[in-house]
Amino acid sequence: MEIDRDKQALALAKAKAILDDAEKKREAARTEKNVLVFLRGNFDILHNDEFVENLASYVLNKYILDEQAEAIKILEKLGKSLCSRDVALRERSLMVLSVFTEVILEEDFQGFREILSRVLVDWLKFEEEYIAGFEVVCSQLQKIILRMLYDGQWHELENMIIILQQIGSGVIAKSNLIRGMSAKVHENLAEPDILDKLVNVYLDETDNRRAIAESLLIHLGRYSAMFMVQKMIYSNNKEERFALVGLIPRIGEISVPVLQKCLDDEPPWFVIRNIILIVSRLEDPSLFTVIEPYLTHKDIRVQQQVINCIEMLGGKMIRKRLISALMLVNDELKGQLIMHLGQFEGNDVGNAFLDLLEKRDGFALHVRDDLILKLCMKLKFYPLPRTIKTLKELINERRERYGDADKILLASSTSLQAVEMKLKDDDTGVETPSPVPEPAAAPITSSMSEPEPASEAEGLDESDILAQISEDEEEDSLFTSDEIEGMTESSDVIAGTFANPGSEQLIDSGFDAGEEMPFYASQDHHLLVWSKLYEQMSTEEVNDFFALLKPVAYKTDDEIAHQGDANTNLYFIDSGFAGISHVDEEGEILLTSLQTGELIGSEGFIRGVKWSVSFQAQTDLQVRVLEQKDFEALAEKYPELTDKLRYYCNHYDVIPYLLNITEDDDVAPLNTTTMVDTNALVLDSDGSVITESTGGTVMYIGRGGYCFTLPFVHEENPEIVLGRQVSSSITLADGSERRCFGVIAGAGSHDHDAEAIYIYVKFYHPLEKADYNCTSLEVM
Repeated sequence: MEIDRDKQALALAKAKAILDDAEKKREAARTEKNVLVFLRGNFDILHNDEFVENLASYVLNKYILDEQAEAIKILEKLGKSLCSRDVALRERSLMVLSVFTEVILEEDFQGFREILSRVLVDWLKFEEEYIAGFEVVCSQLQKIILRMLYDGQWHELENMIIILQQIGSGVIAKSNLIRGMSAKVHENLAEPDILDKLVNVYLDETDNRRAIAESLLIHLGRYSAMFMVQKMIYSNNKEERFALVGLIPRIGEISVPVLQKCLDDEPPWFVIRNIILIVSRLEDPSLFTVIEPYLTHKDIRVQQQVINCIEMLGGKMIRKRLISALMLVNDELKGQLIMHLGQFEGNDVGNAFLDLLEKRDGFALHVRDDLILKLCMKLKFYPLPRTIKTLKELINERRERYGDADKILLASSTSLQAVEMKLKDDDTGVETPSPVPEPAAAPITSSMSEPEPASEAEGLDESDILAQISEDEEEDSLFTSDEIEGMTESSDVIAGTFANPGSEQLIDSGFDAGEEMPFYASQDHHLLVWSKLYEQMSTEEVNDFFALLKPVAYKTDDEIAHQGDANTNLYFIDSGFAGISHVDEEGEILLTSLQTGELIGSEGFIRGVKWSVSFQAQTDLQVRVLEQKDFEALAEKYPELTDKLRYYCNHYDVIPYLLNITEDDDVAPLNTTTMVDTNALVLDSDGSVITESTGGTVMYIGRGGYCFTLPFVHEENPEIVLGRQVSSSITLADGSERRCFGVIAGAGSHDHDAEAIYIYVKFYHPLEKADYNCTSLEVM
């Protein structure tokens, strides 16, 4: 019988397919069996080529069949086998994971990202050899982590990124090849879009992801530092800059080259100041060379920060560095350095004081006597023959010019007597008690040779000596970094900052009301309190502007200006509290007090109108006064300065402005409706509590706040709401919405509208333009 060839071929193909299918089933069964062996911890099964080839597909199939837990269990075991001591087993495990990872990346199966990245990072931490597939898997790991970063899986990644950083930096010891590859992966994670997202979350104090964003920024290394430094430089928000200044040092000294590069580009003074502050917080004394050149910077604020940095860095060289600074910095800053160096023994300190005293004719006039007096008082603790000669010359000079009652002459005579007695005792060998120095100073030795510093005798750093500075000399101490950050326009510097207490008090603090103050109210203190004003000025503008300000002290209850005065002065409060009040026929508008960092007088100074308020000292008050005629002359030299000052005043001296236009018949009110949630604080005209939101009327607006009215004139309402915080929903001219927080700074009734209570709101953060609508507000 003739065989049908076609049928035969078909039959053979069918038989082969049946055999193949049977073999696949047997292969699948073997794989299933081998998986069970593998899960029991027998990793030798990985030497089976068939098992290794099929395992990735097997795990993926489990995921597709919704058996994800089983798939993850196998991946966890692969993670264990990746850390086997057998190199061949590690290579085979890595091959399986690499094949599986490639599929996961192509299909973007998010469920496996965390387990894969964790397993691979743990392997990197363990691996000591550059095994087959190393580079490919590192590239895959980088892709997985980047996708997780973009998708906000930050908590899952924190430990992995820390491990990558530790490998790249050498904390976890690896070969150069492995370390280099890990460092490359780590650096490539710091993409700008990711860093921008992390920084924005960190700067938002209300975001519950802030802590994890902070950790990731710290551990993403030098590119993170570079990004944050640039963000700090170009940010117009002071709070943001200070937040970044606090975070950048925590990245560590890997940020130093970034900071040095920024300094090389000669940035503005405030950028230099912030970089010096960052260096200070790294607390490595060897970094002083980075900031040392700025002891002679033309801006006194930068010099002040370098002095602070010397103290914060500490170390064995602190005394030598303070002596160097004493000779280089602006005369305004020398006084605090004299007081600090006076805590140290040693001929080098005594000679530095004498060198400085011999240059006294070159001191700036406004601090000359202050510095000479400080030097005289300190020299009594440095018994050198040269001290006697210099003090005698000074005594003769002062007696000839100012007579025997001169306080510098008296101080010099006292110090001269103490030094002569000390040197006489040293010559005769008679031990006489030395003049008692300040509490922090070590006792003076009886030897003419340089005494052993207390820091060396007791095994202490010289920085430990500075930690003992007497509280009696607080006003002369260096500003700390916290004070640098805290002395903003709203800082609560206590009244009496200008006082100079202690046994070595230099200036009598008992002024007559309104008399001009001596200059121990230091420039650096004022510049820090008013930093927001001065940041918009150039160094030359700052120096010339400050020179115009007249320091004046007032006693409690002194009236400085009266409502209706044609006063054109501008007042900057440096210390203390002042009350402002507005009275008309209907009664008084209650107004909150002014304090350190606030100004008043712009309505007369800028707008040329009479004062809408009276201005009175509530405590001893120290202010600096800018007279209009003096400023006009300066404005001819710096034409842009007028706009800068007007801009600041329009933002921060808002309540008198609103009061003024409220009573100006030529200014039409807005009369726009706003919904007011009074939180059951306000009383109706009959004394009952208003429990529901009610309609109010926005009357006038400014950049720094607004005035609205409520139709409830109960006599207790002004006192109830005054000083309470307000949350305002604002619609800007472009249609965008914003929530602004502020405080009720004034409340009461006006005679032209006795049927309503007028409430004046002052924003904590003024708006750029007075072009907005307040749609609703909540009194809190």
